[in-house]
Amino acid sequence: MTVLHPRRPGDGPVGPYAFVFWNDDLDDDAVLAQLREIAGAGFVGVTLSARVGLSRRVGYLTDEFLRLVRVAVDECARLGLAVMLYDEASYPSGSANGAVVARDPAFAARCVVPVTRDVEVPVGSPGGEPADAGYWRPALGRDLDVRLLAVVARHVDDAGGVVGDDAVLLPVRAPGLVRLDLPPGSWRVTAVFDAASGGTIRGAHAEQDDGSALAPPAADLLSPDAVAAFLELTHDAYAAALGEHLGTTVVAMFTDEPFLLGRGHRRLARPYTPGLEAEVAARLDDGSGVEVAEVLRRLPELWDGDGTRPGGTDPDATGFVRDWDDAVRARLHRVYYDAQAAWCAAHGLALTGHPAEPDDLATAARLHWPGQDTVWRWVLPRASGGDGTALEGPESTAPKVAASAARARGGVPAVTEVLGAYGWRLSLDEARWLLDWYLSRGVTTPVLHAFFSSVRGGRAFESEPDLGRWNSWWPHLPPFVGYVRRIAELLDAAPPVWPVGLLSRPDTAPSGPVVRALLEAQVDFGYVDRDEGAHAGYAVLLDADDGVPDVPALKERLRAAGAPVVDAEPAAPDLRAVVLGGPSDDRPAGYVVFHEGEEAVRTWLGLPSVPDDACWWDPFADTRHLVERDDHGRVLLELERRRTLALVPSAGHPVPPAGAASGRRVEVTGWRGTVERVLGDPDTVADDPSAVVPAHVELGDWTRVPALRRLSGSVRYTAEVDVPDGAGAARLDLGVVGEAATVRVDGGVVGHAMSAPYVVDLGVLAPGTRTLDVLVSNSAANYYEGDRRPSGLIGPVTLTW
Repeated sequence: MTVLHPRRPGDGPVGPYAFVFWNDDLDDDAVLAQLREIAGAGFVGVTLSARVGLSRRVGYLTDEFLRLVRVAVDECARLGLAVMLYDEASYPSGSANGAVVARDPAFAARCVVPVTRDVEVPVGSPGGEPADAGYWRPALGRDLDVRLLAVVARHVDDAGGVVGDDAVLLPVRAPGLVRLDLPPGSWRVTAVFDAASGGTIRGAHAEQDDGSALAPPAADLLSPDAVAAFLELTHDAYAAALGEHLGTTVVAMFTDEPFLLGRGHRRLARPYTPGLEAEVAARLDDGSGVEVAEVLRRLPELWDGDGTRPGGTDPDATGFVRDWDDAVRARLHRVYYDAQAAWCAAHGLALTGHPAEPDDLATAARLHWPGQDTVWRWVLPRASGGDGTALEGPESTAPKVAASAARARGGVPAVTEVLGAYGWRLSLDEARWLLDWYLSRGVTTPVLHAFFSSVRGGRAFESEPDLGRWNSWWPHLPPFVGYVRRIAELLDAAPPVWPVGLLSRPDTAPSGPVVRALLEAQVDFGYVDRDEGAHAGYAVLLDADDGVPDVPALKERLRAAGAPVVDAEPAAPDLRAVVLGGPSDDRPAGYVVFHEGEEAVRTWLGLPSVPDDACWWDPFADTRHLVERDDHGRVLLELERRRTLALVPSAGHPVPPAGAASGRRVEVTGWRGTVERVLGDPDTVADDPSAVVPAHVELGDWTRVPALRRLSGSVRYTAEVDVPDGAGAARLDLGVVGEAATVRVDGGVVGHAMSAPYVVDLGVLAPGTRTLDVLVSNSAANYYEGDRRPSGLIGPVTLTW
């Protein structure tokens, strides 16, 4: 297909990148070996990241660290891997592992925090002498590095609530005394301090993690001087080390959820930097001339709500709090993101990564390649207890936020950090669902989290799982990676048509009933920042505040506007249909249909047009088959769970006719398995040290064998089957499998099965005795966590033709 949008300087290939964790004592051989494995698995690129556990010998941003980065990038150039550089030691970004604050303590992250005191001012004496509530010397504990910004008194009503309209800004006298010269009544006096937030980041070394006294201090991302120091310490160091690789092999800089307050910050902290109050005053100014004193008088309102998001702002805020948060966000964009973007552009790179919040459309849009992340099991398929998480709540908006921001920037890659911290119980079945969830919503560049350099000691449990050599299903990852790459390249070559624009607040993209109604009816959409005013490219604009639309009526509006419409009869709410952009909206290049549910779907699709010489393409198996249509021109779709099909032109690829099936079905018996790959020490995986690994593993759950109780790895099973003359196209149903399988016939790979139903098409088998070979790998949780997840070729195994 023809690429429908131009590539830009710094753009790298779309498709899967491997998030590489340098988390131990590294040498050249270890770095090179891991990169070669990743290239062999089919990844298009890597994201190189210093992570908790990096040795002090290597250090972070040291000469040795930068030398290893150069060794890695040189090898990536040779292997054809694109490189994203990660801009921090662990996360969140912006502190250079504490080096920014080490350069100048004034660069530490700042905040405003309140100290309150309730005061009762009595009525004056009978002689008319005024009441005297005395003085108050507010203090923020023993903190010496603080500045008293304001002291504000607000009347307390009879119900115990504060009344902001009569707030009084009290003068402060040296040495910080405040005279409580107030009218009679009950008052709540709030002293607001500018202070270091006390927040940290997760550092590069084992002793620098959360909660450690050595955790690196977070930097002030609202301070231009602090951000300039960050860029000098990190970005300039990379530029000096990598030179000609920038803009060629190195395509992007990845910034990871910058967090204004840092982790573990002071209680009640709100983001701040000196001078912010003047920017808030300018935002409040409606032409009447709002003074900074008015902002100071209203500061206690920041703590009248129910708290803030972890990122430091409140998306539900209104009034003064909204204006304050908007000023914070605008300054973060200008001071941090725009400075990073300018540096990257000057060096031929794209700025990518993701903001702190999943539904923050405006912040994602500051990135050259907008991105988001989904980690910590925030989103799950129904089979894993995630009913609703794909369509409800802030996390559910992440893929569309990234893809919509990318679309608004002119069709640049949309990025996601994905699969991180899902635990050792993560299966390829669940990983497939989550990657499809992103791909179906327009994300083309997933960064798979993560590939550990080491699982020594506690490293195996730091944002696990490892997706590489330390995982039992590593032998099965290449076909999974190949599938993601093929889908990403297809979506990039023919960007999906989104007929509906869903209006969004800049920092809070909508989810829930409106989104559910659209996606379950196969109506695709993009988020549109209502404050931007640029709404081109959408046939219809909807506002989630108006409620759930009448979908049949909406489809008629779309048809009238010439937009492509997909219908399914019977309805198939678990399908996510993507219309591939073509010469015009009424002539799409094709369609991709993803299955987000748990039950097989059989439906007829009404499509605006079908490409000439169309076929169904299975991008996982990379096979094609014919399209069946009814008298109305509708296309039959039959789709199992965790399956994807694309309706595209055959483009010269042979499309074999369906083999005539004789209807014969036989059970394949006589399986003999041998242990081929073991995680950890093979002598430690049995409950009973005296247990002996059997010479052959039979059909069934191998965890029932005492010597294999905790085995995580791979077993290769073989059996023979007699194929008669004239047998048609054969299918092998493996029955129950724990958890991933690769099937060979007479030594040649014919297919992979990573989720139920475990069925592989074998094609037409030659008559005679054929040898079937099935490599099965189970869950790594059995070894790392002592779990007992079903393992092996459990069966029954049947062959049909």
